[in-house]
Amino acid sequence: MPEYIGAIHMHTTHSDGTATHAELARIAAAAGLHFLIVTDHNVYVPDVEGWYDNVLLLVDQEIHDEERVPEGSHLLVFDVDQDLSAHAKDPQRLIDAVRAAGGFCFLAHPFERAAAYSGESDLNWLDWDVSGYTGLEIWNTMSEFKSLVHSLPRALLFAYFPDLGLRGPFPETLARWDELLAAGERVAAVGGPDAHGTVYRKGPLERAILPYDWLFRAVRLHILTEAPFQHDLDHDRQQVYDAIREGRSFIAYDWIADATGFRFAARTPDGRQATMGGELSFDGRAELEVIAPRRAELRLVRHGQVVARRHGRWLRHTATEPGAYRVEAYRRHRLLRRGWVFTNPIYLR
Repeated sequence: MPEYIGAIHMHTTHSDGTATHAELARIAAAAGLHFLIVTDHNVYVPDVEGWYDNVLLLVDQEIHDEERVPEGSHLLVFDVDQDLSAHAKDPQRLIDAVRAAGGFCFLAHPFERAAAYSGESDLNWLDWDVSGYTGLEIWNTMSEFKSLVHSLPRALLFAYFPDLGLRGPFPETLARWDELLAAGERVAAVGGPDAHGTVYRKGPLERAILPYDWLFRAVRLHILTEAPFQHDLDHDRQQVYDAIREGRSFIAYDWIADATGFRFAARTPDGRQATMGGELSFDGRAELEVIAPRRAELRLVRHGQVVARRHGRWLRHTATEPGAYRVEAYRRHRLLRRGWVFTNPIYLR
């Protein structure tokens, strides 16, 4: 399958971002991205989707109830060509409206931690009794950055050297994902920058915190499509959305090492195969294989339990139990062990 790299979850001047759609496309091209999905808050911006040279730019929404106190339950809405923010006050009604419009959705930054120094509150998902969503945003770069800002020295350190702080998805997010998978649910995962390009000032210092150009090189989404892009908006849009909806993707912290070519696959003794996001009917045995483009600590996880682990560029394991199997990969960067790749599951039913 062709592999494409993109960034999802970002904001423009139409909500609380600092760049236009065209500017984002230019920055993405310089960062080596193939596609962008812009998700302004409670705003749908028509007539800007399309190919900007070699970058496919798509427009969606991040929807939440702006009057809710405390604020929370932000929903990333994809593949809907209309504004659905009128349903923001009722998360289940909103999810139902997304599905009725033919789209799909992910719970944005479901677990957050408040920024102690700046006073920014957490924006957790608050309505866990909902159903019908496609998955979770398991790694949100801005959310992780907020959790690191406990004091002015730390704020300055990570503002100028953000890669010192990023370690990976919050453990509570991974635990909830594994809990849902263990219950037999099909739950996909995405990760994104939540980019705003906001400029902060402190005395004589002025700096864009987590600028777009750095974020577009950091936590990115790699998708596997059924067909190559053709520079045709309708065809290519569907390739992107199908891959994300079905979980044919993995999240990678490409700043520390390019993860292009990372693969996770399963095969049954009779030759049936599946890749990330796929399902196989399970008759008691399946061979799982992980191939990495660089050496890493590779971990095969089933329902929150590590069932196989290896340092290197490949891992093979014979699965004898049904369930949802996913892969985590870790590498060292600036002396610390950091999350590198988090794949979507393969489901052995």
